[in-house]
Amino acid sequence: MKPLKQENLQELTDKVYDLLTKTKIEIGHNTDGKTLAQLSKLFAEDLMKEKRFGNMTFNQIQDAFRLGVRFGKDEPFLNIRTFYKWVYAHKKVVDDAYYEVKTLGKAPKTVPYYQEPVKLLL
Repeated sequence: MKPLKQENLQELTDKVYDLLTKTKIEIGHNTDGKTLAQLSKLFAEDLMKEKRFGNMTFNQIQDAFRLGVRFGKDEPFLNIRTFYKWVYAHKKVVDDAYYEVKTLGKAPKTVPYYQEPVKLLL
């Protein structure tokens, strides 16, 4: 997987649209296609531009949504603010996993949500 900052905006928007459609079903919200399309575009742009998310991969974003829907502390809504909460919470988990492996020396296979850093080819 490549980092979000290297994704093609249109491809990322399509992936986000699919993710939001699945999320909509999981939380039982009834949202029209136009709203989903606009949310997808806005969130895809945010994912690419937000420096804090740049090194995350889309599969990590999918994990954030899955965990947010199932275990989030707040009532889930389909809006950018909720998406940010889920991604920030999961980014902390991913960063902690990285710390456990790289600093504390734990075996990568034993640390949930650890993912080898993506090699950037520029």
